[in-house]
Amino acid sequence: MTPQETLERMRAASDNFYNEAVRTNCHTFIEFTGLLNEYIKICEENLAVGIDFTQSNAHIKGPQLKIQEHEVDYLNEKLCCIFQGLIILGQQEADK
Repeated sequence: MTPQETLERMRAASDNFYNEAVRTNCHTFIEFTGLLNEYIKICEENLAVGIDFTQSNAHIKGPQLKIQEHEVDYLNEKLCCIFQGLIILGQQEADK
């Protein structure tokens, strides 16, 4: 499967998650869709510059994703809503 095909399946999975999350009537659970969609957007941006996001994780020595400061801010906004500010992402100096 190509990274582009993976992105398409990720979008479909996020859409399905959103549809089911809405049925829970739990706002913070629905907010996870925002995390999923931002991750998908970050993966798309990285793929566009030649970084294979499918190999980027902490378990293997793959390429590190590039994440822009405004994306970290958005992810923190979602995490703050979900976990009431108990989890905050940082940004490495080299990535700013």
